[in-house]
Amino acid sequence: MTADRDINKYNSKPVKLILTTEALSSLVNQVFQILLPWYILVSTDSVIWLGIAGFASIAPSVFSSLWGGAVIDKIGRSKTMLICEATQLILITLIPLLIITDYAKPWLISSIIFLSGFFDEPGQMSRQALMPTYSRLAGMPLHRVTGIREALDGIMAVGGPILGGAVIAFYGVFQAWTLAAFLCFAIVCIAIKIFNSRKPRVKPNSTTYAMAWKNLTHDRFLLKVILITLPLFILGQSWELLILPAYVHVFKHGSLFLGTLEAAFGLGAFIGAVYYAAAGKKFKFFTLSVINYSAYALSVLVLMYNLPKILVIGATGICGLPFGAFSAMVITIILSRAPEETRGKTLGFFAAGAALTESVFILIISFLLKQAGLFNTLQSVLVFFILLIIAALFARRGEDGPPINR
Repeated sequence: MTADRDINKYNSKPVKLILTTEALSSLVNQVFQILLPWYILVSTDSVIWLGIAGFASIAPSVFSSLWGGAVIDKIGRSKTMLICEATQLILITLIPLLIITDYAKPWLISSIIFLSGFFDEPGQMSRQALMPTYSRLAGMPLHRVTGIREALDGIMAVGGPILGGAVIAFYGVFQAWTLAAFLCFAIVCIAIKIFNSRKPRVKPNSTTYAMAWKNLTHDRFLLKVILITLPLFILGQSWELLILPAYVHVFKHGSLFLGTLEAAFGLGAFIGAVYYAAAGKKFKFFTLSVINYSAYALSVLVLMYNLPKILVIGATGICGLPFGAFSAMVITIILSRAPEETRGKTLGFFAAGAALTESVFILIISFLLKQAGLFNTLQSVLVFFILLIIAALFARRGEDGPPINR
């Protein structure tokens, strides 16, 4: 009877809603990874315009991550999520309307993506900030919830690119943008449900970024985790928006192969995240970071030569395995080690650093692709990741055990 009462006191509905929202948001992002670069390449045939559009999608997150943390603390997590998702729905819906009226110029599409970028990161941060509370309500360990989140992201990275590539190939870009807008509408519907089921706030969180930074610098391990993770974003959006489209373009592959490559990586990430959700307490951070950066180096290496498609797909899938576990582990560490009152702003620091890295390097990589070509660009990235592997190996020597203890 006692066991039955313990089970009955848990409520898994909130965590299911937030994970469903994460899944749909990931699906939209994965469709974008195919749709945006393909649309820009087809309409302009310019890698520079591709870099500008990619920069426009990421750069706003550098600033919105910081004010997003403050807004979350001031008005609440669920309200921030709803406002951000509703605004993005409006902006994304404008794109198919511009296409059908023949006003879809590259600079105008990039401007809309730029505005949308201001609301993407705060929406994601608010969902992440809800996870510790919802995991407690469901009686689930936090590492399992973040592992499931990354697993959903991985499986959407399988279906999203294939879906996006297939819709573009068989129906056209207008229908693909319309699909993206419909998915945004579904996210808003769930966000409204989460918002309506929230508990009234007692008082706004009055912590400052200075307080969050003080806590972060006092937790030396958490600071190391963030610093060694940020280089991961050098290839973040550049991989989907620049490297893979340029590779497909140079070797004259189609949109379906582009989707298949991203799906293969997503499948690997899904498997890695599922394993992390089941056995997260066994993972060591610096050991996993060495494996993850080694996989990144391998993924760059296989694209440098025009290898048979099956080898490229297989290697890309293998490279996704450590990525899924690593991504889940980083979020788990941040959410579990940051004090609740500074959690939103700590996520803001991390997201701003990630966005700054991505936005700077998407311009650098687009410039390198234009001036030096695909092979030389990939060769430069490979050397950099080899240096990161060496740095992670040195950091691993002082690692005494897994960091996840709850």
